[in-house]
Amino acid sequence: MNKEDKEKLKKKHILDALKRCLDKEAYSYISMQNVADEAGVSKGGLRYYFPTKESLFIELISDFFSEIQQDHISIVSKLDTDKDRAVISTLYGIERFVLDQRNIKIFINLILYGLEDKKIMVPIQEFFNNHRKQYEEIIKQAKSKMPVINKEEFDLHFKARIAQIIFLSAGLLEAIDPIGTDPSKLTRYVISLFED
Repeated sequence: MNKEDKEKLKKKHILDALKRCLDKEAYSYISMQNVADEAGVSKGGLRYYFPTKESLFIELISDFFSEIQQDHISIVSKLDTDKDRAVISTLYGIERFVLDQRNIKIFINLILYGLEDKKIMVPIQEFFNNHRKQYEEIIKQAKSKMPVINKEEFDLHFKARIAQIIFLSAGLLEAIDPIGTDPSKLTRYVISLFED
């Protein structure tokens, strides 16, 4: 194994250690020493690869969001676009990674750190901008491929969860990737989803 491959492997080992730390603690409680201990390396060894906590988290953001992107690409590349449920499968595939409990802890920690540090927020904003554009493409495709939905199959708990997700997510997403969502327009749209 050449030196470059060894460095990539070591960085991945350290990033995995940071993920384990984020699964246990909030980002603000995690020090470089905590990550070094979790990775089984010296603090100096950690700083060789990541000189600052900021550089460590920026690399994690890149790695983490790249995993989400690769998960999406692997689903989309296998789609049979002639099937009715292709769009639903795509949406499920995109979000499957994020809905894993461990991943959601990491995801929230990265966003919280980004809200405090503009340098951390830049790659997060880039991801969310690209993610939104993927949905724009899926929505364009969905107009002609979505099956008719029987709204009676969705109970009140499910509908309430959907409304909750939309409203809670909207504020967070506007803070990260603002598109000027009008709250009253959003409310009218959400209510229209549940009309018979």
